[in-house]
Amino acid sequence: MMTNMGALVLTAMLIGPPDFSVAQVAVPPATAASTTAHADPVDNYIAAKMAEKSIPGLALAVIRDGRVIKEKAYGYASLELKVPVTLDTSFSLASTTKIVTAAAIMQMVEQGKITLDEPVRRIVPGLPATWSKVTVRHCLSHTTGLPYATEDEINATVIEGDRDKLITKLAHKPVAEPGTKIDYNTTDFVLLTMVIEKVSGLTYTDYVKRFVLDPAGLKTARFGDSWSIIPGQAELYTNLDITSDHKWLLLRDGKPVYLKTGILRYGHKIWPDYMLSAAGLNGSIRDLVAWEAALDSGKLIKAESLAEMERPYKMADGKDDFFGLGFTTYPVAGPGSVSYGGGAAVWRVKVPSQLLTVIVLTNLQGALPESFIKDIVGLYSSKSQ
Repeated sequence: MMTNMGALVLTAMLIGPPDFSVAQVAVPPATAASTTAHADPVDNYIAAKMAEKSIPGLALAVIRDGRVIKEKAYGYASLELKVPVTLDTSFSLASTTKIVTAAAIMQMVEQGKITLDEPVRRIVPGLPATWSKVTVRHCLSHTTGLPYATEDEINATVIEGDRDKLITKLAHKPVAEPGTKIDYNTTDFVLLTMVIEKVSGLTYTDYVKRFVLDPAGLKTARFGDSWSIIPGQAELYTNLDITSDHKWLLLRDGKPVYLKTGILRYGHKIWPDYMLSAAGLNGSIRDLVAWEAALDSGKLIKAESLAEMERPYKMADGKDDFFGLGFTTYPVAGPGSVSYGGGAAVWRVKVPSQLLTVIVLTNLQGALPESFIKDIVGLYSSKSQ
């Protein structure tokens, strides 16, 4: 059973802010099934989950010991146009972007340009003096203690102003002792963007494309929100309720509220460039399969660096964080499983004891694939193919 803190952190991996302008719709039953006959229990399970959760479209990849043993698309990328999902359909990857950013940081660590325990303020002069204890490791593990760069973390409403103005505003807010508590905070990745740009002399997106995405073979991965034209992009929907003025996700006691019936088309998402490192990437299931291969092969970072990223951060009180460095180590699919994901719509889990990795991409915010990906892992636990 997930703790309240774990559930809140995983649910907070949303994207926004929304501007809902399309009426509530019910997903036709046909969209919840694969366009081909259900050949095995996995297809049947996916169809049942899509029907239960009103998920319009889904892409699945299963990797065992470095070999793709299942890669399949289900349902619709667009309900309005009845466009089916394919293996090349691009999904909003939301906070999955953070693992890409973390890999970029680890490249710089390996090159000796920075260290994980180096204060960010030493790399990026001019940050508030009260942030002097915050290290690169704190940023990657969500333990900085810094104030939020967003006024509402669920709706991701950004404090108004450019990056310099943002930091000036945040400088007057209280700071907790770094390393003492977990706080899933976009501010951490604003700082990591600044580190990447300061060390490389490139923009964040230029560095990541040149040294991370292209070498990893992510052919269709693109940065951008719903204002951007991204070939093959799936429409994004939500099963979260909204305010009466159709501007924001509805919150009750600080938590999102789920619709009782139907889903909505998700509205415009506006991230400033300095926040793209937190949730700005889009890509296909084939992109994430290539990403996994690049990580496992050492093409991007060394095996020791990957192991460091997957290791739980040790808090100041000696307890393990349920974040590593970019990854979440919360046992979504059992002890030892390591995950990343975002948007309450996409999730990837690796189960080292079974040499198994499962990736689920959906175009429904609130689908929460982390809540059922364990079942998919279970369907493969006794398979030998």
